[in-house]
Amino acid sequence: MDSKQLFRLFNSKYHVTNWHNEDGEPAQSESEVTWRYCGVGEEFRVKTADWIINKLFEDDEVYLCIGSNKSALVPKSTLTDEIGKVLHKKEVGVMNKALTKMLFFNSYGTFKSGVIRDFPESRPRPVGSPLKVAIHANIVDQRTSGIADIIGKYLTNLEEMLCNDYGGEMEHLWIDLELLENSKSYSFRFQKRVAIPTSYTEFYAYNVGHYSVRPDFDVLMKLSSEDEICSYILDLLYESTSVLVHKEKKIGDFDAHRFRADFSVACKDISQK
Repeated sequence: MDSKQLFRLFNSKYHVTNWHNEDGEPAQSESEVTWRYCGVGEEFRVKTADWIINKLFEDDEVYLCIGSNKSALVPKSTLTDEIGKVLHKKEVGVMNKALTKMLFFNSYGTFKSGVIRDFPESRPRPVGSPLKVAIHANIVDQRTSGIADIIGKYLTNLEEMLCNDYGGEMEHLWIDLELLENSKSYSFRFQKRVAIPTSYTEFYAYNVGHYSVRPDFDVLMKLSSEDEICSYILDLLYESTSVLVHKEKKIGDFDAHRFRADFSVACKDISQK
């Protein structure tokens, strides 16, 4: 590939890299990423650069990515010298030929290392993997924020109790409980890949079923006790899952009837605690 293609590839891989923490493990947040100092110009630490390059890369050749007109496959033995020449004015990226490891130097003379992840456009659900249910009640206003607080702890228990293998293609089921009176609910959709902006390490979720539920606010706002609110919301959520029965074939023969039976039992258990 030419220099422009390689630099474009580097930029795309940069955004799917899990950066290392102090222990060489994937950092779980930006604050955990370990940056090490190597200096620039006359203060450039050749031994430090050599150390990380030889530690991270085993191949004799690596991809050096400096810009759209200056990116190429180069001998690893010349890499430290090439980085030292430009680091005071350019950012530098280095990748192995297998595109599994990355080293990034910024123009201030610090660097970080990481593992490049592979996120295909689609994938089959891993056989035997449990369904991951997530029920969110974060679409609120001043009148309903207290209701979200009440129901939140019950939803966590419900999610855990529904973590079972129901077959089919669906890996994730996301249900949004919309507690904003002027909002509009949206119908069930099944997506092969969905970006997860809240995760620092898992950039995509696969095989995601997603829909929202909107309560009857005339009914909801008349409820006063925690038990009444919990019972109403759980019943509402359970009834909403009937959509999965009609979508069974679309989500690969997902066992919606067993899921709904488990949902009903879980709701009763939660209500009695």
